[in-house]
Amino acid sequence: MNDLQALLSPRSIAILGASADLNKINGRTLRFLLDKGYQGRIFPVNPKYETIAGLHCYPEVAALPEAPDLAVIAVPAAQVPAAVRALALRGARAAVIFSSGFAEMGEAGRALETEIAAVARASGLRLCGPNCLGLINAFDNVIATFGQFAEGPTPPGPVAFVTQSGAFGTAIAALARRRALGLGYFINTGNECDVDFVQVMRAVLDDARIRVGAGYLEGVRDGAGLRALAGHALTLGKPLALTKVGRTAAGAKAAASHTGALAGTDAVFDGVIRGLGIARARNEEHLLDIVEVLGACKLPEGRGLGIVTQSGGAGVLMADRAEETGLQVAELAPRTCDVLLKVIPGFGTTGNPVDITGQFVADPQLLYDSVRIVLSDPEVHVGIVWLQLMDAYVDVLIKIFEEIQASAAKPFIVCWVAAPDSARRRSHGSSARAGRASPS
Repeated sequence: MNDLQALLSPRSIAILGASADLNKINGRTLRFLLDKGYQGRIFPVNPKYETIAGLHCYPEVAALPEAPDLAVIAVPAAQVPAAVRALALRGARAAVIFSSGFAEMGEAGRALETEIAAVARASGLRLCGPNCLGLINAFDNVIATFGQFAEGPTPPGPVAFVTQSGAFGTAIAALARRRALGLGYFINTGNECDVDFVQVMRAVLDDARIRVGAGYLEGVRDGAGLRALAGHALTLGKPLALTKVGRTAAGAKAAASHTGALAGTDAVFDGVIRGLGIARARNEEHLLDIVEVLGACKLPEGRGLGIVTQSGGAGVLMADRAEETGLQVAELAPRTCDVLLKVIPGFGTTGNPVDITGQFVADPQLLYDSVRIVLSDPEVHVGIVWLQLMDAYVDVLIKIFEEIQASAAKPFIVCWVAAPDSARRRSHGSSARAGRASPS
């Protein structure tokens, strides 16, 4: 994981300013590491204590028995420069700085931030933050955060989420957990005095356990780096979805006051990502919609969309939206239509969208056959199935979708409106195993 391995997958963690009260901000990281089962070495640092939570507590960085891979800095802003210098002298490789009071607070804070950044550059110590919530590597139980998200379950999954906002990023992560998306990484970059969004996202996409990258941006300092990141993601075959605020002058001003970063013009951002394979989401819910699909499906080989629906109206809506987004509602081959005619009721529709009506409730084989036939058409590169409710038929439908997954060479998406909770849970389990279908 290049030069950020110590930050993202440390073998040892020092906690500067650690508290014996494990519910305080400077005590929560230690509690999370212990509760979640982090397997590396943990070194609390605080001259007030001899032990914390059964661990020996060291009076200062110089007294540590080894140079830690990662240090969590949870001390007031005025003490951060000295802490960073001490870590650099001890040979630490990376640090997460929770402390606020830097560039987001004005010129005095900006001077402090410049000072710690200079120390980092001179020593090779990589800094995440300041003014950040830190990070979670759920694969290795690295819980280097004080954020509320870590209070709940943090099972690993195929999504890497990098955010410039701590609180709002936590809200997005919580929504992702409700959807059972599985965040392998949650990383808040804060003020980005050293490590920035582009560098972190590139590093986590290099992890073979990650299938899709998701990001929340308030500003981009390195447009060329973002372009290179997009190219790298395409090379890896890992889609990248971003939502960026600051589309207006008022939003850009608010973003600058939040992290001290300049948002830049939205037109420039759009120009950078256009044609690079980055999916831009309108907001956090749209971002998670995109990630939910891309995290479970393999990438299609073209733009051709095949729609199978229980509702003619839903088919029309999807056809409209597909064309608006640059997808092609495929013209089904005559042979495909002929085969569909043999299985679809006379009051259904064999064109694309294919309307199989509610008749499939009485004959589930109708849904199975129709989706298989549509996916076999050479102009169809990805299929989408639309249905609603169906509380009494969860077992039957899940079995049908699993059978399609087992044999389909193309990705398909299940859009199940008002799906029962059991259907969502079971569908996510199936899609995670097969990597082809996703309920949304």
